[in-house]
Amino acid sequence: MLKVAVFSGGRGSNTLVKELVKDETIKLSLIVNAYDDGKSTGEIRDFFNMLGPSDIRKNQENLMSSNFTNYNIWADIFKYRFGEDIRHEQCIQILNDFVTGKSNQIDHIIIADSDLENLIKKLLNQFLTSLEIYEKVLGREFIFSDCSLSNCLYAGAYEILDKDFNKTINLFNLLLHVRGDVVPTNLENKKLVGIRETGEICYDEAEIVELRSSDRISDIFLIDEYLDKELIESKFTTSREKIDYLRRIQSYVYGTPEALQTIAAADIIIYAPGTQHSSLYPSYMTMGIPEAIYQNTKALKVFICNIGEDYETPDYTASEFLTSAYKYLTRNAKLKMPLSEFINIALINTSRSVKKEDIRYVENDFSKLEKLPINIVYGKFESETDLGKHDAVTTVSTITDIYYNRFFKELSYEIKVG
Repeated sequence: MLKVAVFSGGRGSNTLVKELVKDETIKLSLIVNAYDDGKSTGEIRDFFNMLGPSDIRKNQENLMSSNFTNYNIWADIFKYRFGEDIRHEQCIQILNDFVTGKSNQIDHIIIADSDLENLIKKLLNQFLTSLEIYEKVLGREFIFSDCSLSNCLYAGAYEILDKDFNKTINLFNLLLHVRGDVVPTNLENKKLVGIRETGEICYDEAEIVELRSSDRISDIFLIDEYLDKELIESKFTTSREKIDYLRRIQSYVYGTPEALQTIAAADIIIYAPGTQHSSLYPSYMTMGIPEAIYQNTKALKVFICNIGEDYETPDYTASEFLTSAYKYLTRNAKLKMPLSEFINIALINTSRSVKKEDIRYVENDFSKLEKLPINIVYGKFESETDLGKHDAVTTVSTITDIYYNRFFKELSYEIKVG
């Protein structure tokens, strides 16, 4: 069984993961951080003082077996969000009616399996019970606008399972019959913030994702509590002052035993494409993870470069994606380790579609790429039907071909551009 560990974000690695999980000879593990705090996930984090379940759930959904009895029910639950204009009392009533048996469905979702219905009632009952207490403590109502129903279930499970995030993840791994593992990088409830080259602070993960800007993010930090924006802006005026302050208050988190063991045992380690600063870099800078990657000398370590730019990486060239990943991999590492110890192979897309004008392709700065001490694989990795995204079949087959070829001959694998 080929053990593959993937550093995954939220949606960026969807197609890749769905292709990998099809292969029954692969034992797939997705390593994910949980600092998401956008929309209803932010509310869940504020009220329940827990890590964000959103990206964990998205990855579990990708690994969910379509063959088990309750697949369609869970698929409906994962898709369901309360309306943007729903009132607090409406939402509470909908959930209460289901929990107490006044209704046999949640809005339009019918839970046909009696055992699953009872479990979901238990989770939602705990969610409502705890929420009532936390609303009194915080002095405000939970905002249900566009709230994911699954977030409510995760929060209820978290409360029942003694506020143990790892147990909560494992419960849903079992309930969803996931084919593989979803492994959290760490279990400490830290907050992600960033700072742009202009000195503008992104005060939470949501701002890193949602505040679209052509100004680059120069650094990210994990901190214990959200910053007081008004206080920070009045106290610090220059970029240097803000960066120095963030460095002083930053927290250092250590990888979970499960994450470190997964990396140590992997035959292939994949750095998936996706949003870098909000989803992937926080995993790379988790203490213990770089050392685990470095110490696994037998693994093939593959970096998949993004095809298109986004607002987290404006005007990034292909080499900058690699050097930025290296920056965060070595940031908290105890030893100085070269790039080649973290990445053996980088997959760089060369296709350029004329059919979709809104894609800003990552520039392939070939002269700089060739100076990096790793093997570069150039190829047409873009999907012809979903432009701007990777062709999963081509990408996965390239990786597995390289892995198996290295056992039969010395690896010198460079595909010509085109």
